[in-house]
Amino acid sequence: MITRRQWWIALLPLAACENPNERVEILPMTLGEWRRVSVENMPPEEHSEELKQRGIKRARRGNYDANGVRLTASVYEYGSQAVAFELVQKWRPEPGKMAFHQGNYFVILEGGGEDNKVRNGFAAKLEASLKK
Repeated sequence: MITRRQWWIALLPLAACENPNERVEILPMTLGEWRRVSVENMPPEEHSEELKQRGIKRARRGNYDANGVRLTASVYEYGSQAVAFELVQKWRPEPGKMAFHQGNYFVILEGGGEDNKVRNGFAAKLEASLKK
């Protein structure tokens, strides 16, 4: 007869396993008026060397649309906030792009036209979503 203790010990390895496909999606379907039209895992060959060297745990890319305006959000998850913060500090501004960090996430936004207000508004909504 199996004792209760033996039963729990037998189940312990199952509790330690994590299925990456069951992780919570970090890019929500909606962010205010923005609707996600696609989402994908970013393949490692698309990551810059600087991003790879810091140990990316997960990288997701989502395309969003609002009133005919398109934005792409690339979210990189790291093991610590310090890494994400360091990447923002090293970020070089580029036209049509912006970067920010929230917790363990480093985010690059692209698109939205030449209007920085569009990217800033979207960034505020995504940042609030990543805090959860």
